[in-house]
Amino acid sequence: MEVEVRLKTIFAISGKKYLLKYERKMPEKEVIKMKSFVTSKGDKLVKTSKFRIKKITDKDKERIFEVIL
Repeated sequence: MEVEVRLKTIFAISGKKYLLKYERKMPEKEVIKMKSFVTSKGDKLVKTSKFRIKKITDKDKERIFEVIL
């Protein structure tokens, strides 16, 4: 029996959490390289010149980036 593991990447922006559609724990370098992100609900988050990663929390099946977008 195969167990499906769902990995998540979450952005925490101003206290609100956005689950991204990508089903993997994205590395920091990939987040920095990308110009925009799509949430699981289909909303597009576009990076601005003020973009900065404040904190990264790495859990078992998810990675949470606290960012300024």
